[in-house]
Amino acid sequence: MLIYNNENFIINNEFAKNVENGLADNPKHISPKFFYDKIGSKLFEEICDQPEYYLNRIEAQILKKSASQIIDILDEKAISIIELGNGNSQKTRILLRPFLANWKNVSYFPIDVSLKMLKKSIRDLSREYSNLRIFGVCSDYVKGLIKINEFMKSKRNIPDKRLIIFLGSSIGNFDPKEANAFLHSLSKYISNDDALLIGFDLEKDKSILEKAYNDKKGITSQFNLNVLSRINKELDGGFELSSFEHKSFYNLREHRIEMHLESKLDQKVSIGAIGKEFHFKEGETIHTENSYKYSKNRLYGLVKNAGLQVIANFTDPKNQYSLILLKKIPYASKS
Repeated sequence: MLIYNNENFIINNEFAKNVENGLADNPKHISPKFFYDKIGSKLFEEICDQPEYYLNRIEAQILKKSASQIIDILDEKAISIIELGNGNSQKTRILLRPFLANWKNVSYFPIDVSLKMLKKSIRDLSREYSNLRIFGVCSDYVKGLIKINEFMKSKRNIPDKRLIIFLGSSIGNFDPKEANAFLHSLSKYISNDDALLIGFDLEKDKSILEKAYNDKKGITSQFNLNVLSRINKELDGGFELSSFEHKSFYNLREHRIEMHLESKLDQKVSIGAIGKEFHFKEGETIHTENSYKYSKNRLYGLVKNAGLQVIANFTDPKNQYSLILLKKIPYASKS
């Protein structure tokens, strides 16, 4: 087991900078990656269990159904699995079980910015799978992939064949230009023999989408508001959570769910660690997350523009969600 944690100390500074710049901007915004402190991660797990939140349930069903097909397509005796943003690795287990049953040599590289979540995931998986070698990387995705490339060059008996997985429709948090740049970056640091497995949430009826992000129990509301609690705790913020309200809706023109925190009144909020005071008008929002939904044509166009090709597309019977297996377009490595 190897954990890289040399970047972990910058996370709070990065949080402060993001909050300072985002709240000074017009419109105000905070990056969704700061949802996931200990409380936020737990709340997100609860969201995934809500009946309205179809994404987790359908993706797990597709993974169970397609695991043997993925194994057949990869057609290898040994593999390294690299997961971008593993969280609690719950859905990863769906792949690990058949992979370990079919291949004797499997290595797993989870990449996550949360050192606590990374350590917990490694401990849990090590207890469950004694024959699985785990090398955790505390970093953002692309830097983590670069570190893994360097690490694999210096180690023997680590499978060269790699499957990079990015589940949970997390790519939907990027706008289309960012998603394209992100996939280009991944493509730059993988070989023609590697494969990518990425989850995409597909366009569907607006009512289904909005219910998924406005569950009846209000867990998503707590999750959204928790970012203000985190500012209060970590940055000496003065947010009154009762003065803000969770708002989530589907923006049809932009093909995305938007999450906001709306100020219920005119107010001022000071943040001690930043040394600044921020003004909010009644009805003004902090934009906290986008979740883009894709048509099949836009999805295929996105991956093609990033120099990737679809090897297989796994969907549910109602075509609500898509897991696509990708490889580099051979000529892309020559450009």
